[in-house]
Amino acid sequence: MADGSHPQSEAIFFCAHPDDGELLAGGLMASMASRGARVILIDATRGEMGTRGTPEGRDAEGAEAARILGVERDNLELPDGGIGRDMDATIHRIVRAIRQYRPRLVFTHTGTDHHPDHNDIHVAVRRAFFLANVMKYDTGQERFRPRKLMYFWSHRHEVPPSISFIADITDHWETKVRAIKAHRSQVDPASDSGPETYLTSDLFWHRIESRFGFFGSLINVRYGEPYLVEGVARVDDPLQFPDVSE
Repeated sequence: MADGSHPQSEAIFFCAHPDDGELLAGGLMASMASRGARVILIDATRGEMGTRGTPEGRDAEGAEAARILGVERDNLELPDGGIGRDMDATIHRIVRAIRQYRPRLVFTHTGTDHHPDHNDIHVAVRRAFFLANVMKYDTGQERFRPRKLMYFWSHRHEVPPSISFIADITDHWETKVRAIKAHRSQVDPASDSGPETYLTSDLFWHRIESRFGFFGSLINVRYGEPYLVEGVARVDDPLQFPDVSE
């Protein structure tokens, strides 16, 4: 049997914290799931260092958000604020997840971010993506090689210097928003007694709509999510590209 020839899911999205996936890639996840793809959303941590909410409450919120998106959810239970503290252990857990779910595509954060956990999970996933297909890297599982590694852009204050593609998420925008709102402790000021944060500020939803509206405008649609591809993407038929020149 050729390695990588029997995937069991279409995509895994490795995200540092609960709600990262919904905020940064919820539209694409919902789009893929709506077309029958098996999509796995894996949180690296339970968000226990967050200003608002509790790990137990965030688990329940994450489960509801996954239901809305139509994806499966798992958690590596790594320390929030310390994903890179024991990088070998972090990589081992990610390799186990890749070999368990056997995805065609792997997505994670870019590596030049405002949040150190985002940068650490980027480093760990890149190494795990390679090691998952190394026979002598022992997890007690069969090795597996995903087809491609991709990144969603997660820097709060900057736009990506380059973009490999933008996913049209217009038809799934409301699903993305509902999934974000499922994380009530984080985005609803009235749901938790914690102090105000970026996510509960008056400008948060304006920023979200403006951000993904901007990327959508680059491909002549209402909303879009930007992605970067590791290496070179193969295109057999350029005529299949949608027309965005209007």
